[in-house]
Parts: sequence; structure tokens; C-alpha cells
Amino acid sequence: MASSNAATESGIRRLRRGRTVRIGAAASGLALVLGSLATAPALASPSATRQVHVEGHVLPVAKSPGVYRVTGGLVGTYKIRSERVIHAWTYWTTQIKDMEGTESITGCVDQNQNERCDAGEPSAQLRLSFSRVASFDTRTDRLIDGSATHWVKGGGPFTGGKLTTRDIPVRNSDDILSIYEGDLEVNESGDSVN
Repeated sequence: MASSNAATESGIRRLRRGRTVRIGAAASGLALVLGSLATAPALASPSATRQVHVEGHVLPVAKSPGVYRVTGGLVGTYKIRSERVIHAWTYWTTQIKDMEGTESITGCVDQNQNERCDAGEPSAQLRLSFSRVASFDTRTDRLIDGSATHWVKGGGPFTGGKLTTRDIPVRNSDDILSIYEGDLEVNESGDSVN
């Protein structure tokens, strides 16, 4: 009896080991198939996109109302194309406005941080739409504070992304300094897909 139990246990071990090998081989094959499927879109796509993080400032240009210079991760000129107030309300001496509109940045991603657009750096007229909430002094109509979200609509190699800004008044003037930060999707081939 003891010898038949030992033989039975040995046979069971062989079956388990064989099943483990087959399951391991099947799992390895499945991983290989899934891995090649995951890389297939990247290989099939002639132009891959990458995400680029940018941050910096939007500064008013002296003696040029409505014209702003973009510095930092983006370099160029900023301009509001359209803006409309969706809703406004007043609380004591502060008016709060909820606005939306379109805008553009003509320039590039300053990859080498030399404060100019060089050959090979992603550049175009970047088209954006925005949603902004800002507070103003009712007596002077000057900005107190503001923040906005800007969605990239395209332009040249820029295919998407989002920026956020914080607007701060410049001393006792009507000028505004904006601090921006966000991520842009850049088409590696440099061609626009829009």
C-alpha cells in the first residue's frame, strides 16, 4: 500500500508540474500577443504625439495695449481674439465676471530656454479657448484677481492640451501679469493633424 501511495503522489506531482508548465507557457504567449498589440498602434502611427510641460509668464508690452509677451516654456506673443461675459454679479465694491473666449499664442516651445524660437522647436500660432473668472474693483474697474483654464484647439504641431493661468494686476495700472502652467500635446512630425 505504501508503494502505491508513493507512486500515486509522484504521478500527481508530475501532472501538476506539467499543468504548471503549460499554464506558464500559455501566459507567456498571451503576454507576448498583448505586448505586440499594445505597440502596434504606435508602430502603425506615422506621427506620435508627446506631452510637453510648460510654465512661465504673460507680460504686458509697454505702450501696446492688448499685446502681451509670453516667456518661460512658451515664447511668443499672446492676443485675445474674442471675449464675452457670461455672467456678472456685484458683491459690495467687487464685481465678479464669468467670461469665455478665444485667444492665440504665436511662438514656440522654448526647449533650450534661450528665450527665442529656434529651428527644430515646435512653433506655430497656437489657438486656444478659455473660461475665466475674475474680480474687479467697482470704483476703478481694475482687476483684483483672476484665474482661467485654456484649452488648446490646435495649430501647427500642437494637437491638444490645457493651460491654467492666474491673473495679477500690475501696480495701479490696467495692465495684467499672468502666470501660466500646463501640458501641451505636440505632434512629433511637426505636422498639424487639424
